[in-house]
Amino acid sequence: MNTRAPHILITGATGLLGRPVLSACSAGRDWRVTGTSFRRTGPGLERIDLSQTAQLPAFLNRLAPDVIIHSAAERRPDVSEKDPQGTQRLNVGATATLAQWAAARQTFLIYISTDYVFDGTRPPYRPGDATHPLNAYGQSKLDGEHAVQSAGGDYAILRVPILYGGVETLDESPVTVLAKNMLTARPGERLAMEDWATRYPTHTSDVAAVLCQMVAHKLASPELRGIFHWSGSEPMTKYGMALTFAPLLGFDRTRLVPDATPPAGAPRPKNAHLDTSDLERLGIGQRTPFADALPAILAPHLPNRGERPREPHSTLQNEPPKAATREGA
Repeated sequence: MNTRAPHILITGATGLLGRPVLSACSAGRDWRVTGTSFRRTGPGLERIDLSQTAQLPAFLNRLAPDVIIHSAAERRPDVSEKDPQGTQRLNVGATATLAQWAAARQTFLIYISTDYVFDGTRPPYRPGDATHPLNAYGQSKLDGEHAVQSAGGDYAILRVPILYGGVETLDESPVTVLAKNMLTARPGERLAMEDWATRYPTHTSDVAAVLCQMVAHKLASPELRGIFHWSGSEPMTKYGMALTFAPLLGFDRTRLVPDATPPAGAPRPKNAHLDTSDLERLGIGQRTPFADALPAILAPHLPNRGERPREPHSTLQNEPPKAATREGA
């Protein structure tokens, strides 16, 4: 690493995860931070289509980042099933090109992967456990992991589960889309909510904090390398999430019907819980209780925006949780 202020490049910086990563890395640190965007322009953003891999080496040579956080991806399993080639171009092709450039320039690369590399039959999963993706999305992210590893550079892979956070529209996250379905339901309509897969909803701001902590740790301790996991700690089905949403939306919980059948579309793992102990041992981590996070997330999307939402309480790994929080529940 150089002694000058490090340059951090964040791909997919206008996406669900990329936005808080860009914000977190830019706040209160002596880092130069640049984000990539597919269409948008703005301060600190560079437009590029990452799937056009021939353009990437010249683009990276111009920016010369010291660290790359690669969060750009096709992350919708059903889209990946319908367009496996497009998914491979972004999730594997772009990743391989970034990893090869990073290896040649001794740039540290953090690749964001998924719990869907596992089949969900033997949780909790440690980073070295055998992988077995059930769908095209999970396979593409695993192929991306292999591309990063085979490039032979300095890397970390961070696997995360289902994400939610500040959304531009409620259907941007598979978690907040549940609230959209409830808000748009007809009066008195009963809604079936999946009650089959156990998930661990994870706040994007928590993942962003973890990524910043990983970068800071790497800058101070170059030995950080390999595969890591981060996840929320609250097991919930989508039905359980919907029950938590309901009072915030003024939705009668009795109208929610648990559905114990597997969801339609691309096959999903039943429980791909990630073991996060490796990062915790390094003092890295942050978790926001699910119920605490929702008011601020939902407020911009509710018909009546007059009530000021509570700010979520995030617990840093090195900070003992306050008694009033549900950390670790």
